[in-house]
Amino acid sequence: MTRIWAAVVAAVTTALLSTFAIPAAAWAEQSGVADELRRVPRIGFGFAGVLCCLVVVGGIVAVIVLISRRRR
Repeated sequence: MTRIWAAVVAAVTTALLSTFAIPAAAWAEQSGVADELRRVPRIGFGFAGVLCCLVVVGGIVAVIVLISRRRR
């Protein structure tokens, strides 16, 4: 069942990316929006952003582990 679940997640992710992200990137490149975004000075992500990202990813992993343990 785990392989089927992983295949479904991969298929849904691929479908979402090909439906939304790829056409949006192509439109931005064609219309000049991407050039404007490259010129804007960026605000640093910093330590707080990295820490927040790690906490979120850790929370997602913890939820997945807890769900998988309950099913056994």
